Amino acid sequence: MLLSLNWLKDYVAIPRTISPEDLGLKLTMHTVEIDDVIKEAEKYNNIVIGKILEVRAHPDADKLQIAVVDIGDKDSKLEIVCGASNIESGQLVPVALIGAVLPNELEIKATKIRGIESFGMLCAEDELGLGDDHAGILILDSKAKIGTPLGEYLKLKDVIYEVDNKSITNRPDLWGHFGMAREIAAFLQVKFKDDLSLKKAQDIKINDTEFKFNVEVENYDLCPRYMAIGVSGIKIEESPKWLQERLIAVGERPINNIVDITNYVMLETGQPLHAFDKEFIKEIVVRSAKKNEAIKTLDGEDRKLNETDIIIADKKSPIAIAGVMGGENSEINNETDGIIIEAANFNFLSVRKTAQRLGLRTEASKRFEKSLDPNLCEIALVRVVELIKKICPQARVSSPVKDKSDFELSLGPILLDLEWLGRYIGMEIEIEAVISILKRLGFGVEKDKDNILAVSIPTWRATKDIQAKEDLAEEVARMIGYDNIVPTKPLVEMRVPEEGNERLTEYKIKEILVNNSEFSECYNYSFVGEKQLAKLGIDYEKHICLANPIISHQSLLRQSLIPNMLENIKLNQSRFLKIGLFEIGNVFLSITGSVLKNNKNKEALPYQEKRLVTALALEKNQDVYRALKGKIENLFNHFNIDVRYEEQESGPAWSDARADARINYKKINLGSIHIVNQKITNSLNLKKKTAIAEFSLPAILEAIKTAGEINFQEFDKFPPVIRDIALVVNKKTSYNDISDAIKSFHEDIKKVELFDVYEDEKLGKNKKNLAFHIIYQADKTFVSEEIDKLQQELMKSLEKKFEAKIRDF
Repeated sequence: MLLSLNWLKDYVAIPRTISPEDLGLKLTMHTVEIDDVIKEAEKYNNIVIGKILEVRAHPDADKLQIAVVDIGDKDSKLEIVCGASNIESGQLVPVALIGAVLPNELEIKATKIRGIESFGMLCAEDELGLGDDHAGILILDSKAKIGTPLGEYLKLKDVIYEVDNKSITNRPDLWGHFGMAREIAAFLQVKFKDDLSLKKAQDIKINDTEFKFNVEVENYDLCPRYMAIGVSGIKIEESPKWLQERLIAVGERPINNIVDITNYVMLETGQPLHAFDKEFIKEIVVRSAKKNEAIKTLDGEDRKLNETDIIIADKKSPIAIAGVMGGENSEINNETDGIIIEAANFNFLSVRKTAQRLGLRTEASKRFEKSLDPNLCEIALVRVVELIKKICPQARVSSPVKDKSDFELSLGPILLDLEWLGRYIGMEIEIEAVISILKRLGFGVEKDKDNILAVSIPTWRATKDIQAKEDLAEEVARMIGYDNIVPTKPLVEMRVPEEGNERLTEYKIKEILVNNSEFSECYNYSFVGEKQLAKLGIDYEKHICLANPIISHQSLLRQSLIPNMLENIKLNQSRFLKIGLFEIGNVFLSITGSVLKNNKNKEALPYQEKRLVTALALEKNQDVYRALKGKIENLFNHFNIDVRYEEQESGPAWSDARADARINYKKINLGSIHIVNQKITNSLNLKKKTAIAEFSLPAILEAIKTAGEINFQEFDKFPPVIRDIALVVNKKTSYNDISDAIKSFHEDIKKVELFDVYEDEKLGKNKKNLAFHIIYQADKTFVSEEIDKLQQELMKSLEKKFEAKIRDF
């Protein structure tokens, strides 16, 4: 966006001590990013006034002429090849010298045209950005002085600021000179000439009610405000020079007086306007486009509309795409003598989507998509009527102001704690200074309590711009000047951080599983799906549903890590012969937890528990259950935990009841281990035999605490004696019960290891064989007779307690 310094001065008295460059720097430091400061006359560097001394025909081109031009240099005259037919000797014309760059970015170079060297260019009006005329060379006033720079001749004394539009994306109030002048007045602490906002629609003098038209808004969410007024007695002609110069200065092309006035007011106030030819408008309806509707816009293109677009329509068809561009069917032309002027506010999101979809981003849509203040409609409408009457004295207001509106802005107040403000910004600020800054920016300020201000928001900052105390802090900081806030390092107390036992334990578990068991870690989403759980026979109705699932087939929070781990195995089974995976993550249960949702009420979040899952998948001829048990025992041995396996009466629906056990340490239930049954294996299309175990991480932490640290023990001085025993017992007899009985039989029995389980009809009905290593250790060297005697006594004890028999085959 381009800003004119002269235009800004209409509304703010900028001290003469501040140079244009200084003002540009201050704007950058306080409000917007200024990319460039351009003195308007510099647009015409190396373009001077020249006098045509002679015009002769080009020897090799019928439509070209050679002009000999005097540019005030006594030593040489320039020969320039020109295709314009309106040049004659004696005329004063603009001459672009070699090295000049025209406003259209054409660089002038010495060149040969059909064999004749040309040392410059005679310029037409449009090539200089002074209008649309390209019929011939621009002929200047005969009183002009030869050799005068064109910028000086045009009396171009303005300075243009190029604003980076990205820096005002959140500031709809800065898309016009009026709003920018308000900002300048605030940070320079000078008077702001608030002439525009003081005028009201009721002050417009209505000359007659010749124009009869209705306005209807079907959806105020799409159009919070629509204002219109009829003006008759219009004569379409060129705008006055001052108006054209203002528009040209900020990159806008003059068209005719009415269009130029609406563009002028848009660039001044930031509110886009549109003028319709009254002859084509009998009724105005603001509505959504209908399916398959179309419109030919002012650029001559046919535009297909869809139902998300907002349009302005009459009884029959669309006459404008709201907030983007008008239609050709209601365009002002040279015969127009009556107009209806629209000043409206449209939904920012709808305008943005329409402009993007159509690839039609106009000056109007750029402003509407920033969410303009609906109150700006009235300011702009009053201003445009005022300018029309000034430029077209014969014009008459020929209708009452039509004003359809339904909007409400959140104007606060926002409570601003000055102690918090000082901490947030990083410096203490006096309450009077804060109040002064906010009032200069248009905020209402009242003292609520000691050091607390109640700040009301001006309407032009209330459309998604200022919403919280942090926004007010930014206002204060930028007005003070970020370069005036002394950066200080935060005071950080140096102390040894507390050890997080849970986190350290997690790291240790991961290290053991990766390095010792050669497992790979997984990171899965915390979501599962109904079909996924149904395949495993899990009741998904007890799971917590997501309000906004990322994907439709994962709409529940997981209550176990196992379903997603089985999916991991399925995805990787074609790549590896052996798969070992683990994951540590949260599950979410349908019971109330202890963490509150927020500080406003006592409602708690669902209970979350961190769990560990380990999974092993091997070829079907391998004992995967025993292999996983070995990995688990190796893991817990590192924490001095001797786990025990206890048969479960009923396991999950997806597990094999023959290999389904709880994993305990003393009275602590750590988790469970399972084999996936054949039915689920087929259903999931698993090609490998899979065992899986899931643990509660809090239970593991409790077990580690109970087990205590592993302390160094001296090596035994005397050798151990190892004897094996094979017992035939009832199938229902637990290994743990026999192991406990053996360990407690004698103090010299230091360790018991199960090394074989065997079942066969030879053993008898409902019988199994358990084979143990028994390690004897004492502060002496045993003799065989002693061990034999202990073995015999042990066997008698086991036979009496479990009806065990020594296997003799």
